Amino acid sequence: MFFKRRLGAYVGGIFGFYCKEPRSLRDIKTGLKRLVYRGYDGSGAAYLEGGVLKVVKRPGHVDGLELPDVYVAAALGHTRYASRGRVTLENTHPLLDCGRRIAVVVDGVIDGYEALRDELAAAGHKFTSTTDAEVVAHLLEGADPAALAERLSGMFSFAALTADGRLFAVQRGQPLVVAVSGSCSYISSDIASLYGFAEEAYLLPEGAYVELEPGGFKVRPAEGGQQPERKRVKELLYAEKAGFPHFMLKEIYEVPEALLRTKAALMEKYLRLASMIVQGAKNVYVIGNGTSLHAGMVSSYYFADVGTPVDVISAAEFPHYALENVGTGTVILAISQSGETSDVIRSIRAARRQGAVIIGVTNSVSSRLAIESNVYLPITAGPEMAVPATKTFTSTLETLLILAYYVGLHTGKRSQADLKALAERIDGLARALAGSMQSLDKAAEGLADRLAARGAIYVAGSGIVYPVALEGALKLKEAALLHAEGIQLGELLHGPLALASRGLLVAVLRPTDKSAADLYNKALKIASERGADVLTVGPGGDMPAVEADRELAPISYAVSLQLLAYRTGVKVGAPIDTPPGLVKAVTV
Repeated sequence: MFFKRRLGAYVGGIFGFYCKEPRSLRDIKTGLKRLVYRGYDGSGAAYLEGGVLKVVKRPGHVDGLELPDVYVAAALGHTRYASRGRVTLENTHPLLDCGRRIAVVVDGVIDGYEALRDELAAAGHKFTSTTDAEVVAHLLEGADPAALAERLSGMFSFAALTADGRLFAVQRGQPLVVAVSGSCSYISSDIASLYGFAEEAYLLPEGAYVELEPGGFKVRPAEGGQQPERKRVKELLYAEKAGFPHFMLKEIYEVPEALLRTKAALMEKYLRLASMIVQGAKNVYVIGNGTSLHAGMVSSYYFADVGTPVDVISAAEFPHYALENVGTGTVILAISQSGETSDVIRSIRAARRQGAVIIGVTNSVSSRLAIESNVYLPITAGPEMAVPATKTFTSTLETLLILAYYVGLHTGKRSQADLKALAERIDGLARALAGSMQSLDKAAEGLADRLAARGAIYVAGSGIVYPVALEGALKLKEAALLHAEGIQLGELLHGPLALASRGLLVAVLRPTDKSAADLYNKALKIASERGADVLTVGPGGDMPAVEADRELAPISYAVSLQLLAYRTGVKVGAPIDTPPGLVKAVTV
């Protein structure tokens, strides 16, 4: 699929070379720094020196990686996003087999790795990390790498450097490109990282196996697969943004892949454990701030549908409102993309002191929230650099919906067949979003002047998309620096409509709940009659959205509103990725 090959799902970056004449090992760091947008939780390199396979690595940003000043013929590097396993030296790639003769780096997530790990451990293999990637190194001992890939499921690519001088890779859902310049061949996760190393590169097709040689490579496509596609290496302009002018736009375009990755990365045993805790709770509070709070509000509809009502409250207000009702039997479902939000951390610590059980939902497995939770669910959306949250919001919604379905297994409101159908629906939405992103973006661009001309805007919704209206208003504040207010659609008639005669702009989300249809039609009619400038959002609306069922509509509508906010921000010249006064994680 075009979107998958061009953008990928960022869970790490791979960069390597194989040359006839030795070159500086530090060239690996040059390539990895151009891939840091794919992950910054660890970095490392494997290389051959004097016939010995050596590894240098460290947790943390690639800027801190110190590579020796040596010249080598073959080397393979990695910059990590911690999707499985905390940010530790042991979990940092490259990872080695038992004999330390195979160094492996992986981009992506491997499904069902625990069963493989148990099987390998029973056969005598010794594991040193808690990552899914390490199983690849052990499985490669004596195995054909192309055939091995057929045993693995998930969205991943891996590359390996061996002590006997082989450098090979397999592409299974994550992008890989190869290039040749003179007597050197290269492999990378992103074509832009090859700038200055080669002038042309080849995008590996889905399922391909490639083996690098000094000054060349051999590709074995998947059965019935395509041949590599030749592309000119892009200049470094915007390389860290993968060719996009802003991180926010890049991250919106990554939403479809992030949805697929989140589904693949969530582990059933933790979903079952978390769902048992929620279902058996005396009372459940869902807490978060900003975007995370809005995701929690959507989740209240999901949990209500399976017979488990929850209380949603701002983490900043939690100590003043709910803490005295917390005790043994209370469950706190705490949401924070960074996992470091101070209000969330303060609230869960206070709740734990009073006997509550904490379930964390976060994009950072090394965060305080993950560490201090009894159980945590990683949303695995990939690194998000822009302050306005985009793909982390949609992946959080997906995680909470899946968790609610697992709770429904206990309440009898959902079945295994429903879970399977949900997975298929998520796949379908991801494909539909990927195919519609450019048309949605164009529609948002066409509306940007209309929004930019207004000093203020209301974003109104009802039913399950009401919290998405709040989130849409937040995005307009952050990305476009517009005064935007999210309201429940019925509240439009209780005050805000007084501004209609002044040409008030109201963006109204088309409801997906049948019970809200009459209110929607009534509010639109009255607002228009009073002189408001009404803009509809949803399938077939002024700002279209991908058609989705009720449960997935919040994800679809969110993408449309994110694009609308982004394009309005571009129109007004706002500092989109770094809004004034805001930071990615509010830790004070």
